[in-house]
Amino acid sequence: MDRFRELTTFVAVAEEQAFNAAARRLGQSAPVVTRLISTLEDRIGARLFTRTTRSVTLTDAGQTLLADAGRILAELEDLEAAAAGEGARAALRLAD
Repeated sequence: MDRFRELTTFVAVAEEQAFNAAARRLGQSAPVVTRLISTLEDRIGARLFTRTTRSVTLTDAGQTLLADAGRILAELEDLEAAAAGEGARAALRLAD
């Protein structure tokens, strides 16, 4: 679950190009977003963002991860939708 949250947070920061904007979008505090990104960076052993006081930009590693992260999150949503559909079909069979 934490990896999913980290990946979702990473994508939000990359899309918003700001930690504070990503935090608002996700309904989280900025320190939580910063901690999640730091945890992700520590685990993979690479910096994902170049941070300055005025901007947040993706590093090469961040760009690589972003390309795959979007696909992974989309596949997870498809998987959940398919499972929900199977659950609905099973509930209908039980009702019959």
